Amino acid sequence: MTTAQIIITLGGIALSIFIAWFFWFAPKGKTLAAESATGPQEVAVTVKGGYTPDVIVVKSGRLLRLTFTRQESSACSEKVLFPDFNQSALLPEGQEVTLEFTPEKPGEYGFQCQMGMLRGKLVVE
Repeated sequence: MTTAQIIITLGGIALSIFIAWFFWFAPKGKTLAAESATGPQEVAVTVKGGYTPDVIVVKSGRLLRLTFTRQESSACSEKVLFPDFNQSALLPEGQEVTLEFTPEKPGEYGFQCQMGMLRGKLVVE
């Protein structure tokens, strides 16, 4: 191999490692649900190439109100699933859709689109 081929190969490997870290292993910020004294915990989630925020922290035993706004036309993002809570919602483009349930048990629970390509995590404390 020539020097140029070695440099290109090493650059490709480094870029692949960076992409894997960025999409799968980089630490993600957490969003705490907004709380009121007597009302539900509330979080607004934007759906555009993923969920923003994609890690949501809530308290157990209190009603959770998630408001999803889908800002894209991808078929993958037209439904959100919370399999551990037996909850799902259709997300029409450009409309707010509210999903309410009460997470009773502390733990980490995944949520995703119907194809499993868009993913998020609900952390119940």
